[in-house]
Amino acid sequence: MQIDNQGHIMQDLDEVLDDLELQLQKKFGDGFYIKPEGIVDNIATSTGIQNIKLQEQIGYLIKQYDPETANGSWQDALYERIGVTRLEAQKSTFVLKVQGASNLICSAGSMTIRSQSDNNEFENISDFTTDDDGIALVDFQCVIDGAIEVKPTDEFLIVTAPDGITSVVQADDLQFSIGRERESDNEFRIRFRNSKALNAKATHNACLANLSKYVDNIAFLKIIDKKVDDTFEPGNVKVIAYHNTTDNIFAQAIYETIGMGINLLGDTEITVYDAYNQPVVIRFKNAEEIELSITAQVKVRSGYYANTVFNKAKENILKYIEERVFGLESIVYATEFIIPILETDGVEAVQSIKVKRTGMDEDYQDNVALTREQVPIFATERIVLNENE
Repeated sequence: MQIDNQGHIMQDLDEVLDDLELQLQKKFGDGFYIKPEGIVDNIATSTGIQNIKLQEQIGYLIKQYDPETANGSWQDALYERIGVTRLEAQKSTFVLKVQGASNLICSAGSMTIRSQSDNNEFENISDFTTDDDGIALVDFQCVIDGAIEVKPTDEFLIVTAPDGITSVVQADDLQFSIGRERESDNEFRIRFRNSKALNAKATHNACLANLSKYVDNIAFLKIIDKKVDDTFEPGNVKVIAYHNTTDNIFAQAIYETIGMGINLLGDTEITVYDAYNQPVVIRFKNAEEIELSITAQVKVRSGYYANTVFNKAKENILKYIEERVFGLESIVYATEFIIPILETDGVEAVQSIKVKRTGMDEDYQDNVALTREQVPIFATERIVLNENE
């Protein structure tokens, strides 16, 4: 085995036995060769196998002590040395209005509700008491980890609840924090690379790395300063994000990330408190959600039902969008969506496809270009597929 500043090179059994053979020839003469018989030969082969096992152990340790190749618990231990910890799995949470008897006291975990759209179940995560009108705003959490989404139009059935609770409805303003799966080794490694300048707190890359845990993809986050946009005055910074948490939590993260003395820009203002309990106003920009509509003329193969094919094609389009990730300042080309449509069983051809901003007085176009403060939003009901015979 060779180890130097360029890395390490493993030997196979034949190479190990060749080295042993040279050593043994010094004792037994140049005519000695390791063969698959004889006591000395068997001992040499056994020694070679043990050598290979030792090399494998050394190679494994070299891998785990290298931040670019370590994985699992070894990766956790290495990265924690510079203050970067793996993002654990999180459950989606949201606030729902509960109705029932007045002044009813309910304990955490006493209610379970089920979404009628996808059958995901949620439990209340804290105690609550209904008011004189029998109403309470209650925090619910999904029973499973992951990015389980709740939409403003979702309706819920009560699975279990204390006596006296009669119904649940969406609150006037949906307060929602989406969950996530446990950060994978590869995701963790990418975030580590971006965090190498972590101790230089206010550097651009360090700030991106610190705030990236609050977005589902780095494409949903931009930090604009003089280096990015020369129209900015020195000392001005604008954080633009399509974040996956509450404004208060995100503002706190900005406060803990961006260095003091920086003038933060944005139309969202949140007050946080410093170590001396003094108020600090944090400003940032919540990304503007731009709903996009897609329309296409599709030729369906003979013998297939168009509605069935179209429903599957829409699922494929949304799956493609999720994997593709259209972030801030995206240019959405309609022709990209031809790929998932053609991959749908029953589709013979895509005759035409266009995209546009929903609700805008404009024709469908070949593409839609968004600004750095805008993020595209897609939905099944805004995908219209028509049969072209």
